[in-house]
Parts: sequence; structure tokens; C-alpha cells
Amino acid sequence: MDERLNAVHGLILPMEKTPRALTVLRSMGLRLDGYELRKNQTMIMIPLAGKPSEQQSEVLRRELGAFQIQEVPFERKVSRPRNLQEAVAGRVPSYLISLLPRSFDVVGDIAIIDLPPELQAYATEVGNGILQVSPHVRLAVRKSGEVAGKFRTRDLQTLVGSGSMETVHREFSCSYRLDVSSVYFNPRLSYERLRVSQQIKESEVVVDMFAGVGPYSILVAKLHPNSRVHSVDINPSAIKYLKENIFANGVADRVTPLLGDVRNFSAAELSGIAHRVIMNLPSEAENYLDAALRILRKEGGLIHFYQFAQRDANVDSIKASFKSTVSAENRKVKSFDFCKQIREVAPGRVQFAIDAAII
Repeated sequence: MDERLNAVHGLILPMEKTPRALTVLRSMGLRLDGYELRKNQTMIMIPLAGKPSEQQSEVLRRELGAFQIQEVPFERKVSRPRNLQEAVAGRVPSYLISLLPRSFDVVGDIAIIDLPPELQAYATEVGNGILQVSPHVRLAVRKSGEVAGKFRTRDLQTLVGSGSMETVHREFSCSYRLDVSSVYFNPRLSYERLRVSQQIKESEVVVDMFAGVGPYSILVAKLHPNSRVHSVDINPSAIKYLKENIFANGVADRVTPLLGDVRNFSAAELSGIAHRVIMNLPSEAENYLDAALRILRKEGGLIHFYQFAQRDANVDSIKASFKSTVSAENRKVKSFDFCKQIREVAPGRVQFAIDAAII
């Protein structure tokens, strides 16, 4: 017999009597927890803590009507750990468990974790713990380097699981095919992408300066069918997946993918065309602000700007620095519609989002 099965006494009765039966059995202390109910099209089988006595059987007949008691093989419930710390308990030394990250990213069916050096010897145990906590994950990998290079990629090392590093990530009715080892994608920015996309007005022209596989561009195009989005990225792999995703999401008529450095496009076909510019490259966005201002219409528009800063950074100082850079390009900040920390990226380090109206 399967080790998950165990023959115990079961109460068998018509399916429609299930709610009442569970209530009565619990009140009598007869319901056996830890085992799954069994059922077919018409009958339910409920595991019991023991065979009912004559007196208990009389109560059951009075409350439930006709039933049968039989020894039936029931499957034990599999209790999934609530978090990674629970999942690795007993397999990772207790003094190291406090070093486990509080969370990990899941992109499609791939989990990505930042594992400290002290836990490298237990990488397999941590990987198996991730699969326990998140049953839909097929592959667990660890970051083995920082996001770097002009293509914004990082080295990843497989912990456990199977298959390639290509996956499909779903977010707000959109799907994105990507390879986590060859493109940058951050699932933690999903609500930020929605916040920005919901602001777009009909018939706007939007330029997504660092589009990646299209999480901003495609969501904008789906929410606003009359918008036009120009999606730029320097990474050939990102553009490859962006093109696939544009067609997969049915927005090929309103999203134009462009491969190359956005600075080159800013002086040519994208010059002065945008009502709105998205600058999701917090590590370098300030260096591209001049290009964004060239892309923005002469009448003005809105820039969604991201940058990293220390947790205790002064918001007024961040605004002043942004204003100064804009002024150097002979434009002005009309207003800051939004300027807040949106996530922690490392201890003491955060990411800021700025929505700035430019004239």
C-alpha cells in the first residue's frame, strides 16, 4: 500500500449530507484530522478517529439518517511548509536559518534567490525547500553575481529542478516569455508598472527607453488600445523576446520594437514625439535624462524616472538634483506628481520613482 495511505474506519453517506456530517462528527470527537476525504459522484467517505460505539451510532443515525461504517484506505494530508525557514528546518543548521533571505523572486515557474556565502554548502537543501514552499516552481536558481553590463544581465546557478531558464511570466492579463539568464526582469515591480500604465491617456505616444521584454510597453498597449508605444532596448535577446511577446499579447499594431542604444534614436526618429517617457533603468537613468528630454514633445510631457538612493535620502534633495539636470538641458520641471521610495534593493538602499511634468 502507498505509504501515504492508511486504512481507518470511515463514515460513508450521501454527498449532500457532508456539511452536517462534518459538524456532528467534530462535536462528537469522531472526525479524524490529517486525512483527505474520499468521494465519488454521489457518496462521501469521511475518516473517523475510531469505530463509533453503539451510543454514538444512535446519535449519528438520528442526526444523519442512513450511513455505513467501513475500513477504508484514506490518504494522509500533505502539509506544506509556510515559508522557506520551515521548509529547511532540520536540513540546515539552526544557527544559519536566520541568514536565509526573507523572500525570493518567482518569474514564471523559476525561483531566483540571493544566497549568502554562509549558506552555499546547503544550496541544494535551500533549493528543495523552495520547491516545497512553491509547488508550481520547476527550477530554483541562485544569483551568483550582480546585474551588470550593457545588457543588464546576471549570472545564475541552478540549485535544483529541471529544464531551461526560459519561462513564461504572467502579470495583469499579460504574458511575457523570457530567459532569466539573458534578460533583466523584476517581478517585484508589477504594481509599479500598473501604477504608471493606468495614468496613460488615450492616443498618447509613449517611449519606453529601456523596455526589456516589454512589461511596461505591453501593459500600456493593452490598457490603452489607441496609444502608440516605441519600445527600445540595447539587448538583442530582450528585443527577440519583446517581439514574441508583442504578438502573443495581441498588441503588434501599437508597439514598435527598436534594437539599439536609445540615445541614438533620441536624436533621430524618436526626437520630440512622446507625450510620456518611461525610464526604468535606475542605475543609469540620470545619464540618459538628456535623451529623454529630446524625446519628449517640445510642448512638454511627463517623465517616469527611477533611481537608486540611500534609505535616509532627503526627498527634497532628490527633487533638486533632478530639477538641476533638467534645467541644464533648457527645460523646466512644472511639477512632481509623484516622488517616493517604491522598494528596498539592499540593506539601507532603496529605489525611488519620480513622475515629473516637464515644460
